Amino acid sequence: MRLDTTRQSVGRRDLLLLLLGVAGNREASEGIGGITRLQKLLFLLEQEEHVVPSGEGFTFEAYKAGPYSSKLYDDLEFLENLNLIRKQVAAEGTEEEASEIDFTFEDLIEPEREKDDPSGPAADAYEEHRFYLTPEGVQKIRQLLANDTYKPLVDSISRIKSRYGQYSLNDLLYYVYTNTRK
Repeated sequence: MRLDTTRQSVGRRDLLLLLLGVAGNREASEGIGGITRLQKLLFLLEQEEHVVPSGEGFTFEAYKAGPYSSKLYDDLEFLENLNLIRKQVAAEGTEEEASEIDFTFEDLIEPEREKDDPSGPAADAYEEHRFYLTPEGVQKIRQLLANDTYKPLVDSISRIKSRYGQYSLNDLLYYVYTNTRK
């Protein structure tokens, strides 16, 4: 399903709310663990189900962990500020995992920063967050789901989450790297 102007279109933020709120088995979702998993599920929704939000869309680009859209970070922050979603720490990286990473978020934003900066990585640099809907977010997606126009979109989200929702992150990354175009 490719969303276009002949049908009711959906914006990136509403699509993100629906992705967080619609489970693969059509029951209430418990959210999605990790920003990388969110990125890949949105990418697969676009690639395999041809769901592209109205406007600029997510505009995925090649990056270290596969297709990446910086717009997702802004949208998550926006939805969190509206109290439609929340994030909670789902897991913390081990010391071994942390030692494998030689850059921080600040390094990505400010690549000119000196590498021997004594401040080191932020305390939460190796945390995985689970993103989920707040009660206000649940109410918002109920409003969206009341519109039958979104049924094909909900079906697409359910198919993607049913297919890939149980994949480990490594398996999901492997699939995206070996079976998609970007």
